[in-house]
Parts: sequence; structure tokens; C-alpha cells
Amino acid sequence: MIRKFILGGLGVVMLNAALLAHEEPFGYLRGAQSEAKGEWELTQWVTSRVGKEAGRYLGMDVATELEYGVTDRFQVAAYLLTDYHFTHDAVGSSEVFADRNRFGLNGTSFEMKYQIFNPAQDAFGLSLYFEPGYKTIKRASGDRHDEIELESKLIFQKNFFANRLITVFNYTLEPEFEKDRGGDWETNLSMEWSAGASWRLADHWFLGVETRLDTEFVDADLNRSEYLTFSAGPTLHYSGEHFYATLTVLPQICGWPDATRTGGLHLDDRERLEIRFKIGTEF
Repeated sequence: MIRKFILGGLGVVMLNAALLAHEEPFGYLRGAQSEAKGEWELTQWVTSRVGKEAGRYLGMDVATELEYGVTDRFQVAAYLLTDYHFTHDAVGSSEVFADRNRFGLNGTSFEMKYQIFNPAQDAFGLSLYFEPGYKTIKRASGDRHDEIELESKLIFQKNFFANRLITVFNYTLEPEFEKDRGGDWETNLSMEWSAGASWRLADHWFLGVETRLDTEFVDADLNRSEYLTFSAGPTLHYSGEHFYATLTVLPQICGWPDATRTGGLHLDDRERLEIRFKIGTEF
């Protein structure tokens, strides 16, 4: 009996350590755990965005992230951002996109995350996240502009069944200051609610689902929502000793305004389908 108890306890501790040592098992959601003090992590993100109302459209967002644990509760990271756009006769819900086939450097951002409660040790996990950034390429059209973003997140995480089931909720608030080349500065406000759950199928493997509801307010006026979209899809995660990989497929389920104004997909600011793959290593 004592031997079984000790072995069971060691198994839980080993699972906890594995979860703490690696990135969250989601492609879009952020978990509440923090990088251990003194540890580095390098992650490559590739997000493909496919499909408008008509024509051919492909947008690819590529981010290289270097993360460092300042303390066991506070981590920082820097990102280098690049984009690729291919459009041919592409039309959104109301917008016509110029033909384009271009790859370019998009900017950079700096992340700070502070953990208040640890999801593997406390009743739940809670972290605060802040990421200022500067971009030079518009996400949907690929046009050149100047954009300053101040992204902040409230991250909640709850683990169940000795960390076999991981559930996460993110609330994101992001003021955006944009200016077309030669134009005036405009202020918009993005807001996002996202949630997901991931189940440990076997050693190293997690399978789950992610959901996202997002909108943007023109001139940061909460009475002037420019669009609203809801997306949901599966996510698959592999976590090794010093290596992990995640694949998330996130189709848009519904959105407003759409091309017919009768209920459908919003395809000006968003696409029919997003596919994100990220791969990382710790050292």
C-alpha cells in the first residue's frame, strides 16, 4: 500500500513537472504557467489564413519568439514578426483586395507575463499579460502602415484529474493606434474572449478544442463595433522533454457583417480558416 502511494505520488509530481516545463497545449490560448527562473525558450510560430468571399487569398504570419524566465513567476519575451500575402481577385464581405504577392518584415513586440496563482499547485491559475508592439503591415490587406498595439490579457487556468484535463480562458483588450502612410493617426479597440480545453490522451500527447469570439470598436467607441466573429476548432499538442509542437485548426463559424447581411461569415477583417503551427525548445 505504501509503495503504491509513493509511486502514485511520484507519477503526479512527474506530470506536474512536465506541464510546468513546457508551453501550454494550445495554439492561440495562453496558459497561466510561467517559465522557470533562468530558463530560455525559443518558439517558431506560423499562422496561415485562408479564404475570402471570392478569389484567391493566403496570408501567413510568421513570428520568432525568444522567452526568458526572470523569476519563477515573471517571464519576458521578444518577437520578430514577418508576413506573407498572396491575393488574386480577392473580395471580402465588402472590401476588394489589391493583387499582391509579397513577403516583408512586419515589426516586433515585447511580452511580459506575471503569474499570481500556479495552476499545478493552487486551486486555479491566474496570470497577467502585457505585450506592446509595433507593426508595419496590415493583417488583412498587406498594405503598408504604422501601427502601435498595447495588448493586455487576463489569463485563467483550471486543471482537473491530476492535470490530465487543462482548461483555459483568456480575456484580451488591445488599444490600437494606426496610421496609413501620409495619413492621420486613428485609434481602435480590439476585444477578444477565448477559451479551450485539452485532454492528455497518452504520454506526451494532448487533444483539445479552442474557441474565439472577437470584435473591434471604431475610434475605441464601445457603441461602434466594426465586426464580430466566432471561431472554433481542434488542437493537437506534443510535449517532449525539451521540445514541443502544437497544431490548431480554427475555422470561422459565423461572423457579422457578412456579404449578404443575412448571417454568414465576416471576410473583410477575418478569413474562412486559420491554421497555426508552433514548435519550440527549451535550453
